[in-house]
Amino acid sequence: MKRSMAGSWTTCTLLALAMTTASAIGCGGGSGSGTTSPVTPPASSTAVLVNMGDTPSDSVLECAVTISAISLTNTSGASVPLTIASPMTMELAHLRGAVAPLMMQSIPQGTYNAVSITLSSATVTSMTSSHSQAQQVFSTPMTVSIPLGTSLTVGSNAMVINLDLNLATSVGTGSGGGIAFTPNMNASVETATGNANATPQQGGMMHLVGNVTGISGSTFTMGTLQGMSMSLATGSNTQYQGMNGQTMSNMGMMSNGQIMTVNATLQPGGTWTANSVTAMMGSAGVMPVGIITATTGTPATTMTIFPNNGIGAGMMASLLANGMTVNLGGSATYGIDDAGVSMSGLSITPHFDASHMAAGQNIAAAGSGAMSSGSGMMGGGGFMNMGSMTAAGVELEPQGLSGTVANASGSSFTLSLASDSAFTLLTGATSVAVYQTSQTQLNGASSVSSGQNVEVYGYLFYNAGSYNFVAMQIAAM
Repeated sequence: MKRSMAGSWTTCTLLALAMTTASAIGCGGGSGSGTTSPVTPPASSTAVLVNMGDTPSDSVLECAVTISAISLTNTSGASVPLTIASPMTMELAHLRGAVAPLMMQSIPQGTYNAVSITLSSATVTSMTSSHSQAQQVFSTPMTVSIPLGTSLTVGSNAMVINLDLNLATSVGTGSGGGIAFTPNMNASVETATGNANATPQQGGMMHLVGNVTGISGSTFTMGTLQGMSMSLATGSNTQYQGMNGQTMSNMGMMSNGQIMTVNATLQPGGTWTANSVTAMMGSAGVMPVGIITATTGTPATTMTIFPNNGIGAGMMASLLANGMTVNLGGSATYGIDDAGVSMSGLSITPHFDASHMAAGQNIAAAGSGAMSSGSGMMGGGGFMNMGSMTAAGVELEPQGLSGTVANASGSSFTLSLASDSAFTLLTGATSVAVYQTSQTQLNGASSVSSGQNVEVYGYLFYNAGSYNFVAMQIAAM
């Protein structure tokens, strides 16, 4: 506010300077006392990360939901909407009990006891008993109100809200044998720890896919397919690697538009620290991530995938959970997205290339050119053809499976799969051999024994008709 030039006006108070509106403020004159309208200072705000994930269902191959609105309800009953510039689509089934970042913004400090989310649409893809994919699109908006069992208290530390879609209770069989979808969700809250070993629910982001949108000193910004923009700080502990012909040994080799996968940690102050950065493809490239549903040739020359994530030219979040074609050239490179993971000491030798590739594996296919647009329907299940691309490189990505432990012995066991699981119906495999490493984390159990129902998360390998799984995490169910 400008100071008056008339000498009869006194200095306005600091309270007046704090006002955020253009309301008139009375300042005391020479012959009388002025009055100042009472002002309530705006509440301080703190960064809150919103994650989404799923409680897995074996029968669901993919489930993509489009989020159009999210709001929180504070203890006074007031609704505090989060800003969503445009609807955001995320595929959830591939997370298999984990969560991934959807958005982050600052909200007023205070206590909140409920969250509301509106899904403008959902696309569910499952396997049929005839071993084919079937899909149903739900376009009627669905709003879910979720009470918080533990209130979200926003203070000075960054917080995390985890929204969990229970696929097992949300997806069922509708009239005429079709797919039914009624979203059933719950929510939990965590405080960002800043620990490099933080779980995704605590802000420990894993395998986030995006491209570089800006570089400044030791910090870079990264955008995701969902439209989230993140600023990530690097340091002496940040690990770098390159895949698919990319070279990456330090941040100085980073460029705008470059496609990356990143592991990072949300700090209590609301900033991100990059733990590992993998350069996947240069600018103007494309990289879909998804489950292989079919391969052609031995070694494979072509594969069909159902993308659950990705980034780059031609990728559209609105078409996640639809099929696309990936062509494999003779010069394509192959690798494993195992940054920070050791596979030494195993009783098997993991292989991943065109000769060790099969339906059911989760992969990232990186190409230097844009993806071509799709054309009409694909297959007999009613899903759209997202398009096609030629891969310069393919990388094996982590994924999850669930089942019952059998033949547990030492650091290995057999995972028996449900007969109606999407993986079994897709591949024909009724069991998978699981191997633990020195880094395998056990959640909810101190050991693994026959008869337990477990969820495994790690890397699925294929060799001569058999599947082997290297587990990074094993959780009791």
